[in-house]
Amino acid sequence: MYETAVTLVGEVLSAPKSRETRNGNRVASFRMVSTARRFDRTRQCWVDGDRVYATVNCWKQLAESVLYSLDKNDSVVVTGRLRTREYEFEGQRRVTAEVEAGAVGLDVLCSVGTDSDGNTAESGTEEALPSQLRPLGIVESNTAAGTRHAIGA
Repeated sequence: MYETAVTLVGEVLSAPKSRETRNGNRVASFRMVSTARRFDRTRQCWVDGDRVYATVNCWKQLAESVLYSLDKNDSVVVTGRLRTREYEFEGQRRVTAEVEAGAVGLDVLCSVGTDSDGNTAESGTEEALPSQLRPLGIVESNTAAGTRHAIGA
């Protein structure tokens, strides 16, 4: 079977929600939108292009980190495997895009220097940093004994 690897850069549309599988694995899911941008030479400005909406599913330790680190309206970069899922809603057949995330990160290009209200942060204080850039807790990694990662890294 072929797998389609994708990287989406965009905005979190819904706060991550958590659930647990029958096997006891934690899954965190959130909706996101990735909007293409292009420069309009006629108007001499950047304009929005096509949008891609997707549900992002994160498993195990990544799920824990996403629940701790992300919130609605955060700018993110997501990499993972893309698939489509068909379902029926009110008698209509629909298709949705889903990404099984391998990695989720904050897009600091859109976050640095402003708070959640778009105000410029004062330098020199931890509280002045956007919540995404404040120091995070440390968790043990399952990848190598003794390796430690910041949550969300």
